[in-house]
Amino acid sequence: MSESVPDGWKSFRLGDVAEEISDRVDDPSKSGYDRFVGLDHLDSGELTIRRWGSTADLLSAMKLFKSRDILIGRRNAYLKRASKAEFDGVCSGDAYVVREKAGTIAEGLLPIILNSDSFWDYTIAHASGTMSKRAKWRDLAEYSFLLPSLEEQRRIATTLWAAEDCIVKGERFVAAAERAKKALMRELFSKGIGHTEFQDLKGFGKIPKRWEMKKIGDLAISATSGSTPLGGDKVYQKTGIPLLREQNVQMNKLDLEDVAFISKEIHDSMKRSTIQPDDVLLNITGASIGRVAVTPNSLKEANVNQHVCRIRLNNGIIPSYVSQYLSSIMGQKQIMSMQIGSSRQGLNFEQVKSLQVPFPPLPEQRQIATLLTRCDETIAAARANVAAAKALKMKMINEMLTPQNG
Repeated sequence: MSESVPDGWKSFRLGDVAEEISDRVDDPSKSGYDRFVGLDHLDSGELTIRRWGSTADLLSAMKLFKSRDILIGRRNAYLKRASKAEFDGVCSGDAYVVREKAGTIAEGLLPIILNSDSFWDYTIAHASGTMSKRAKWRDLAEYSFLLPSLEEQRRIATTLWAAEDCIVKGERFVAAAERAKKALMRELFSKGIGHTEFQDLKGFGKIPKRWEMKKIGDLAISATSGSTPLGGDKVYQKTGIPLLREQNVQMNKLDLEDVAFISKEIHDSMKRSTIQPDDVLLNITGASIGRVAVTPNSLKEANVNQHVCRIRLNNGIIPSYVSQYLSSIMGQKQIMSMQIGSSRQGLNFEQVKSLQVPFPPLPEQRQIATLLTRCDETIAAARANVAAAKALKMKMINEMLTPQNG
């Protein structure tokens, strides 16, 4: 045995344990296969395919794959996409269909190997091209790796597929919690809490009789946006005053991971767009139109650019109540309806001010906002748990497929 191969381990090439399958389906829409997997359905780090499209509208030939085959994204290798199918279907020619050679390694281990950092480092190093680099199968087949005994391989596969199952269940919980929140929003914004008498408003349906519909313009002191500083991103700094952009405004939360910073001098010159705690921030341009959040108390001094509308509300109005309503199906329907027939994807301030919000008494606003905020906190915690589980799974993949010294 070579000195480079630790005792109890054996060296393999990918071509020893797997083969590329190139079966062609000329007319997918009439093939009898319902599911189509494109590269955008493959997600980095996922051992199984969880998303797909329909073959109904496919006009060009595709590749056939069978349940238990693995699809590897051959374009843009840096995205690290390799997932096992648990159903038959067709896929894009930009994916390799790889099938395990029976009896060569422990069942279920191949998708784990193909999600290791080692495999993707090799793939990226052997990818070629100018616009979107691709690795050839003949090169991938030469990828070499070490594996322990068959019994240890089975233990690794069992452990990591159990981790994957926990992640899938966690994602299902997140999806169920999001559906439950949407259902709760429909109830709270149409029936309120403890009401028995209702009024029917054209275009909005039923709301409690004691409620009113009010426009944002009637509830707000101001609705305005900022601007990109002169010099654009060239004046951004590593520290300073936060400048929030559209990517920072998510649904009912601010993402402060990718914040631009500006100097105190530039900040002071942009007083019109200065934000303060409890301002409602609404994205008004681009693909993220309608995302809305409230400035937290922790953000004492900040600015927004021209893609974000700052809504500063009058006293006696709970900002998180307004934010939650604008993020609801009813609020989003109003926002999106203003885009119909428009050649410009964006809202102006008059449109923002014309948005209508059902307006309950202050104590009920607070109750509704608290209930929905708690839902958001539960969902956020569940998402964080899933993210942590994914990170742990990837760490386990890399460690368990690497011989340990001693």
